[in-house]
Amino acid sequence: MKKILDLIGIIMFFTIIVMFAIATLFFHPPKENGSKSSIRSTSDAEKLINEDFPLQNSFKALRSGLLLTVGKTELDGTYLIKDSAIRPADTIDDDEMFDYADRINIFAASHKDVSVYACVLPSASGIYSADIPSVGSGFDQRHFIDRLYNSIDSSVATLDAYSTLYSSRENYIFYRTAPCITTTGAFDVYYSMIRKMGFTPRPLSDYDSEHALSGFIGSLCSELSIRQQITPDNIELYTPKNGTSVTSAVCTHADTQTTYRSVFDRSALSSEQPLDVFLYGSNYEKVDITTINKDAPSLLIIKTPGADPVIPFLVSHYSKVTVIDERAADGMTLSSLADADSYDQVLFMADIENFDDTQGLDVKEIQW
Repeated sequence: MKKILDLIGIIMFFTIIVMFAIATLFFHPPKENGSKSSIRSTSDAEKLINEDFPLQNSFKALRSGLLLTVGKTELDGTYLIKDSAIRPADTIDDDEMFDYADRINIFAASHKDVSVYACVLPSASGIYSADIPSVGSGFDQRHFIDRLYNSIDSSVATLDAYSTLYSSRENYIFYRTAPCITTTGAFDVYYSMIRKMGFTPRPLSDYDSEHALSGFIGSLCSELSIRQQITPDNIELYTPKNGTSVTSAVCTHADTQTTYRSVFDRSALSSEQPLDVFLYGSNYEKVDITTINKDAPSLLIIKTPGADPVIPFLVSHYSKVTVIDERAADGMTLSSLADADSYDQVLFMADIENFDDTQGLDVKEIQW
């Protein structure tokens, strides 16, 4: 009975909000020049409501709440699954997949003295596809990654992040409110991939876990105004108990260089993009990281933004790590950013969100 009364109350409030919207459309005040805005199409009406509707955010929250109350689990393409908001990745074009593989193959053939690795991170919808109706019979990320890896030359070592994350799927490996891997998920990926790159992984007991930010609400929830329906996230940072090995991180943007002493940008935690705490987000084309490990190998990473949480774990094994962000380095050449032959290892690391036709970046962004 209580659910029925709650539903009636929501519908009544929803009706009031709709009446406000109608009033906004037909009785909105004139502009400063004395003329009223003309409404000639649906898009004009939507624009007017977005500009003038005084309860827009409340309307969105009420709409989402009403749909969830009547049993809906999908809102504007995003699914609410097990206290998480998950947005399915669109099917990826084969040409784009083969193009990415060809770029890696061409690079490896041109730098035969360098050990080359490739790793593709799946999204939450790939790991939890069985729980999402539209994904179960649709885009298979496991199959996509396998095909991509099979298209890469055998001289390149491919690193299987999918199996690692799938085996950890009951853990907190993706944020509930944002389409990104968590620090826990990033550690699991690091632990599996660093072995194949020739190192013994550092156990989790070597790190202190810091709750850097509580109550984080990511884009998937804020866009739909469903903050009350999903438990907010926590952003955690894992720092070595015996102190960081990083001596400097030189971030390059255009002709400007900024030097830091950490791979974490803690100022981002109080910004609108708190996940930029990991490796300064995509704000720089290149980050040159040096460590106290002077006799260790060097690593060049060419990555997309979703790989950022994994990189701090890799750093402790190398003397120097140079990170090139494909999104920030749009239109630039690899040779203008780094001398690939001067590194012992090169890692291509992309998250599958950045292959998506509507959400991702063009994987051709770095030319060589």
